[in-house]
Amino acid sequence: MSKKRDILLVVMFCGFLGIMALGTAFLPKRDFSVNEKRALEKFPEVSFGRLFSGKWENDFENYISDHFPGRNFFTAVDSYYTLYTGRNGAKGVYKGKDGYLINTPVEYNDEVLYDNLTAINAFVNKTGLKATMIAVPTAGYIMSEKLPEVHKEYNDEYIIKIGIEKGLEKTEFIDLIDEFKRHKEDMQLYYKTDHHWTSQGAYLAYLQYAKAHGFEIETDFDIHIYDGFYGTSYTKSALWNEKPDSIEIWEYPINADVVINDGLEDEEYKNMFFTEHLDEPDKYPVYLDGNHAFERITNHDSDGGKLLVLKDSYAHCLVPFLAKHYSCIDMVDLRYYLDSVSKLTEENEYDEVLMIYGISSLCESRDISILE
Repeated sequence: MSKKRDILLVVMFCGFLGIMALGTAFLPKRDFSVNEKRALEKFPEVSFGRLFSGKWENDFENYISDHFPGRNFFTAVDSYYTLYTGRNGAKGVYKGKDGYLINTPVEYNDEVLYDNLTAINAFVNKTGLKATMIAVPTAGYIMSEKLPEVHKEYNDEYIIKIGIEKGLEKTEFIDLIDEFKRHKEDMQLYYKTDHHWTSQGAYLAYLQYAKAHGFEIETDFDIHIYDGFYGTSYTKSALWNEKPDSIEIWEYPINADVVINDGLEDEEYKNMFFTEHLDEPDKYPVYLDGNHAFERITNHDSDGGKLLVLKDSYAHCLVPFLAKHYSCIDMVDLRYYLDSVSKLTEENEYDEVLMIYGISSLCESRDISILE
């Protein structure tokens, strides 16, 4: 009886492998994963050089991994198995309370932060521009009550107030921690399925910036709400059964256009909100069309100054609030911008510079350290 059972298990296992192999070979292939918001691997090109170097084999493994039958199902099973066997956060995201998917704490790297702040200080000293820094705290720190019972410690306050604020030399620092904690009960400051702040969170930061600069605050908005937003935390966690967020556009009267340049040629647009992205799997680029090396916002009805913004993606839903107060805002993303930013300041005569970064960019990424 035991031998027959073993034979049956072997036959079933081989049958399963055969079905999976046939499915991988003959089922239609998708080019894009909606859940993961990325292009899937294409069948690798065959050549003698790629075969003998081992690159073809590696690319073929990636291709098989992206296209085996039921991939979303098995990926979700693995994620929920990991979750319910006591390893919440193993994939870099905690499943928290009330539908929150919260990234695990920032890996604080003192050397990376020091190099980034050194580059910022040198840039401010060289250009002589009035400088302001906004360092965005994480959802896990601000919304700590939404975390699971067992979680790693979030050191945002130490990173921001000791590491960042004290490391800046001639830069005004806008600390959001107290204001965010004060309003976290009456405003949704962060998305539940994404690591970014919401438009409400960005507006709260705008209020602090406007107050520091003596600006008249904009309060007259038409708020448009769109459902079905799944963000980066959802993608990273593969917890596919979680409910989506809503994403908001806060519009106000402004005569502004946007010019985008990724190193080729200028492309001009008449609106700061790119609503065509609302019909796509990744809706966050509705704000200023997402990540680009260089963007310029021109407010034709403003006699305000010229602002340079050095930023990561946290800036995208904040900068439209600021556009009211400046005649020109240039945004530079050092992950993609390859030219000298100091040269850019010489050519454009900016009045001031604003740096907007999530603390993960300042502590984990070396892109800022190349600033010159």
